[in-house]
Amino acid sequence: MMKVKNVIEDLKDKKFIDENEIYVYASLKNIIGGAIGSIRGLVLLSINENILYIHHANIDNSYDERWAKIYIPNMKNIQGKAGLFGGKFSFNYEGQEYKFKLPSKAGKFVDFFVK
Repeated sequence: MMKVKNVIEDLKDKKFIDENEIYVYASLKNIIGGAIGSIRGLVLLSINENILYIHHANIDNSYDERWAKIYIPNMKNIQGKAGLFGGKFSFNYEGQEYKFKLPSKAGKFVDFFVK
């Protein structure tokens, strides 16, 4: 099992996250198709300034393959909701709809987008 703080340090080293440490583990609600093939399952969303990174996440908190690098100012129709029993986050980017189911502790992540 990888400790989340180790994951954060690794994300920082690789410039996938900035000093604000805004990230969330989430599950994909839809299948993202396109050039990368279709993906589903657990993801790690992290923010470095104006870029949202989407990585494939593993059940032990580790992450591997980067699925998407998204330029936040170009995201459309952003919707986010955090709640005690989990939340949701969705947006459109370059004609693709992204939908995620969030865990209960996603407030900081959602607040970044929905102010």
